[in-house]
Amino acid sequence: MDREDTRSLPEAAREEKRKQVIRLRRRGATYLEIADQTGLSKTSVFNICKRVEAQGPSGTRERRR
Repeated sequence: MDREDTRSLPEAAREEKRKQVIRLRRRGATYLEIADQTGLSKTSVFNICKRVEAQGPSGTRERRR
């Protein structure tokens, strides 16, 4: 599966993608399984999960660059 470049998606779609990652992780899916299902890279999935673990639910929101 080709990986999706989420930078071209609207902010709301990116946040929903991050929430999807967290839902799948809570159901016991591995980082690789989540990456395959969402089209994100395994590293992106890992980073999203770690950010939510550290920051709580606010970790799914867009960060300022």
